[in-house]
Amino acid sequence: MEAQTLKGFRDIEPTDALKRGRVLSLIKSVFKSYGFVPLETPTLEYASVLEGKYGEEGEKLIYKFEDRGGRMAALRYDLTVPLARYVAQNQGKVAFPFKRYQIGSVFRADKPQAGRYREFTQVDIDSVGVDSALADAEILVVLASVLQILGVKDFTIEVNDRVLFTDLPAKAVRILDKWDKIGKEKVEEELNQAEMDGVEIVKIFEKQDPTPRVTEATKLAESFGIDKKFIKFNPLLARGLDYYTGLIFEVKVKGSAGSLAGGGRYDKMLGIFTGQDIPAVGVSFGLDRLMEFVPEETVKDVPFTPQVLITVFSPELAPKSIEIFNQVQGAGVDTEVYLDPEAKLDKQLKYADRKGIPFAVIAGPKELGSGKVLVKDLKTGKQDEITAERLPHLFVSQPQS
Repeated sequence: MEAQTLKGFRDIEPTDALKRGRVLSLIKSVFKSYGFVPLETPTLEYASVLEGKYGEEGEKLIYKFEDRGGRMAALRYDLTVPLARYVAQNQGKVAFPFKRYQIGSVFRADKPQAGRYREFTQVDIDSVGVDSALADAEILVVLASVLQILGVKDFTIEVNDRVLFTDLPAKAVRILDKWDKIGKEKVEEELNQAEMDGVEIVKIFEKQDPTPRVTEATKLAESFGIDKKFIKFNPLLARGLDYYTGLIFEVKVKGSAGSLAGGGRYDKMLGIFTGQDIPAVGVSFGLDRLMEFVPEETVKDVPFTPQVLITVFSPELAPKSIEIFNQVQGAGVDTEVYLDPEAKLDKQLKYADRKGIPFAVIAGPKELGSGKVLVKDLKTGKQDEITAERLPHLFVSQPQS
């Protein structure tokens, strides 16, 4: 059997996984600071839950299959529709406004290409149950706060209102959504091919002023403390998904094509499940796309390896090595004990060096007989004998790298 991943799927190496973990930890800290709570939903949903929610193009990308019970199931396409299903399923138990965040894998049966996978991690925040400019503004502020804490530079949150497109066919909106990818001329050309006056449509919307909702949400975001330079009205911003009903927004980064994040208000989707409209607004972004813009200084201090390796001199002295391990790890230092007590000391030190562990603790009969251990700095080769009692304090004072 050939060892390989399925086309469009990939492994994430430990170093990258640790960086992603650091970024997600910072993101969660922002979400929690604004009162958002975590939610987890199943990777699989009934196909009928997802069908008919994403427009013609999105519908083609849903992974669907029949399970062993004869039910039509689907891998979740995003985290928004599962949220709507959850709220509808838990009516009476969910208190509004329901402010939730969710981080998890989503799946698209798309053509694999550089930087685009069929499984990827998506990050969402949504406020459900309140139709107000304040709720819109809070999402914008949380989004800006996340980008700032991650050190993302030169970003702008472009905003618009789908109300401006009320009289446009859905197909026209989806064509306008291609503006960043294909440019003005191609957009006009595709509108013409769809038997619409592309030049006239573009001219009309280029001159549109912000709606009152956009103006109010922007002012409230500024009241939160967000610098107004981060928010820009773009009357041609469309967001192609069919379920948007009001304020929409995307994050653009200077010098980069496409968007980093996007979202908006979708006040009708929950009604598909509940039979009554429940207002909602949210934003989502792909973790891979986000990682492209997170500067190295944000993740450079993530400890990729343990700080210390506790060597094991012999099977008989393994309990003593474990005792030392407990002391050091118990002091809050990332520590590893070597797992083969039969291995020669040189092999254990080479293992630590290969893995990038900066220090090794050697506790042989000679050292233990004098009530001491030998600490070796594997970067410089310097060795020091210290008492076992001092050992944890030595590493606590060392910078974790």
